[in-house]
Amino acid sequence: MNFLLSIAKEDYGTAIIETKGFAETLGFGGQIVLIGMATVFSVLIIIMLALYAFKVVFHDIPAKKTSRKTEAPEVVEAAPVQEATDDCEIIAVIAAAIAAAESESNGVKFRVVSFKKR
Repeated sequence: MNFLLSIAKEDYGTAIIETKGFAETLGFGGQIVLIGMATVFSVLIIIMLALYAFKVVFHDIPAKKTSRKTEAPEVVEAAPVQEATDDCEIIAVIAAAIAAAESESNGVKFRVVSFKKR
């Protein structure tokens, strides 16, 4: 199987096929491919098993911490509800001020005509 060790690197392309034949060279290549794929998949399976083990070992830790607390939770009073303010007008004024400042620096005059809610 290690006939590559007996051939110089310069002759890999021609000497392998001439000395061993096309079928044996193709078979050797297939063996290398299968060994490589088996190695990759075995490492992936090992990683998958390690991740599964982490899930099994560390998954119940938060549940154990919460089950130890058997005390009743403290009652928290609700915060006072503030009225929702309409900030659209403030946003429009700020946007108009920024646009006016940018246009004046370029020498173009800017004037806000109206605001329309979309």
